Amino acid sequence: MNQTKTVSANSGRKLEKEQIRKLTLAAMLTAIVVVLQLLGSAIHIGIFSINLALVPIVIGAAMLGVWYGAWLGFVNAVVILISGDAAPFMTVNVFGTLVTVILKGTLAGLCAGLAYRFVKRWNKYAAVLVAALVCPVVNTGIFLIGCRVFFWPTITAWAEGLGYKSAGSYAILGLAGLNFVTELVINIVLAPAIARILGESQDKDMGEIVYGIILAILGGGALLGAMILLRMAFLGRIPAEWGVQRPVLRYAIMALISNLVEISGIVLLVMGITRKQTKTDLANQIQKKK
Repeated sequence: MNQTKTVSANSGRKLEKEQIRKLTLAAMLTAIVVVLQLLGSAIHIGIFSINLALVPIVIGAAMLGVWYGAWLGFVNAVVILISGDAAPFMTVNVFGTLVTVILKGTLAGLCAGLAYRFVKRWNKYAAVLVAALVCPVVNTGIFLIGCRVFFWPTITAWAEGLGYKSAGSYAILGLAGLNFVTELVINIVLAPAIARILGESQDKDMGEIVYGIILAILGGGALLGAMILLRMAFLGRIPAEWGVQRPVLRYAIMALISNLVEISGIVLLVMGITRKQTKTDLANQIQKKK
């Protein structure tokens, strides 16, 4: 009876630790999604920016589950709306913009998680690759559907003004084409590599070290980019075609969040190294006493 209670208590503690690990990683990935989306908003191809946040969305969907992927996609959509990246469509149809942006982000994360879950039964690394493919396909596909449902007269007028033969060719080639290809390549290259590194970090302390390094690098890089953009904003050198509203405020917020991400990464890294060293020293002391 006591043995059963002990086994049950141990199982409960393991589940609790696993849940805490998931929530911690989800919080980190949420912060990374915010930073990368704000950073990507400064990289424009045509009238839209590159969505760099699809990589952590795929990683979250693969490592944490379907609903975490959907959450990260939803956060990505909210940042897009707040940052003003959807402003060209917001001036045409507010409701259509909200529905399209939120659906494409949330469903991209959800479908990436489902794709990973389905393929994982054969090979987990192939599953990450498939999820990395599915995420930008769904994201762009929902965007094009939203264009057809809510914005087609406006897109037709834009296509005629720019000399395209049809609204469909403009939507695919002019609005989504290069952005989709860029996001797809970034996802395929980065998502499987990072997921594999994190997935192989079974040791808790080693996991903290790996998470810390990734967060510190991403946070530091985003902070550097934010500071450069902030200086450009102060000097009035942000190109008008970027369509950035209140650039000083946007890049100041991005710099603050990037700094917090970098600090959290450094703290995790130091904690992991300290704990690993302490355990090593303790093991050496025990070995000497023997």
